[in-house]
Amino acid sequence: MFSETQIGARLAQIFNLTGKTAVITGSAQGLGRETGRLLAEAGANVVIADLNPDAGCATAAEIEANGGIAIPCKVDVADEASVKALFAAVDAKFGGVDILINNAAHRSKAEFFEMSVEQWDQMQDVTLRGTFLCCREAITRMKAKGGGGSIVNISSVGALRPTLWGVNAHYDAAKAGVDSITRSLASEFAADGIRVNSILPGGMASEGGKNISATFKIRGPIVGAGRVPMGRMAAPIEVAQSVFFLASPAASYVTGQIIAADGGFTVS
Repeated sequence: MFSETQIGARLAQIFNLTGKTAVITGSAQGLGRETGRLLAEAGANVVIADLNPDAGCATAAEIEANGGIAIPCKVDVADEASVKALFAAVDAKFGGVDILINNAAHRSKAEFFEMSVEQWDQMQDVTLRGTFLCCREAITRMKAKGGGGSIVNISSVGALRPTLWGVNAHYDAAKAGVDSITRSLASEFAADGIRVNSILPGGMASEGGKNISATFKIRGPIVGAGRVPMGRMAAPIEVAQSVFFLASPAASYVTGQIIAADGGFTVS
C-alpha cells in the first residue's frame, strides 16, 4: 500500500514537464488554450501559436500571470514560411521543441454539391498541410537532439463516422488524413523515441463549438438517443486532460493510437 506521500511523488514524476517546451497551434482559445494552461501548470514552456496575435498574447499573458512560462507566436500553419519562422523563434527562445500539439483548425459550412474547390483546398491546407508542416519541423528538431518527444494531433470523431452537422465531407476527409499521418509517423519514428497519437474530440462547449452550432444545421438534438451516451457536450478542459496525458511521460508506451474523447459518441 502506497502512502499519500509516495503516491504524490510518483504522480509528480510521471506528469512532470519541467524543462520541456510545448508548441500548441490554434491555442488562443478553446481546447488549445486549456491544453496550454495544463502543460504550463506541469512545468512546460508553452508556445501559444495562433493566427490571431492579440488573442494569443492574451492567453500567454494569462499563463504567465498564473506563474507559468509562455510566449505568443503568430503562425499560419498552411504557410511553409510561417511555420518555419515559428519553429525558428522557438529555437531562439527555448532551444528546441519536445511536445507538439497540432490543434489549429478550420471550419466552414459546405454542402457537398455547393462546395467550391477553394473551400476544399482551404480545409486540406489548414488541416492536412498544416499538420504535415508542423510535424516535419518538430520531428527534425526532436531527432537532432537525440530523439524523444511527443506529438498529439487533434483530429475529430468525424474521421470515424458522420457527425451531427452533415456538411462536413471536406472536414471529415481532412481529419481522417490526420489520423493516417499519425499512424505513419508513429511507425516511422518509434525507433527515435518519438510518440505520435491522435485525440478525437466530439462536441465541445467551447467558443468554436458554439459558433459551429449557431452556423450549421444540426441533425437532431446533440445529446438525444443515438447521439452522446453521456448526455452532454464536453468542457474543453476534459479533452485537454486527454491531450495532456498523451503529451506526458505517463503515456511513454503509447504511440500510433487514435483515441476518441467524445462521451461515447463513436460507440452509440
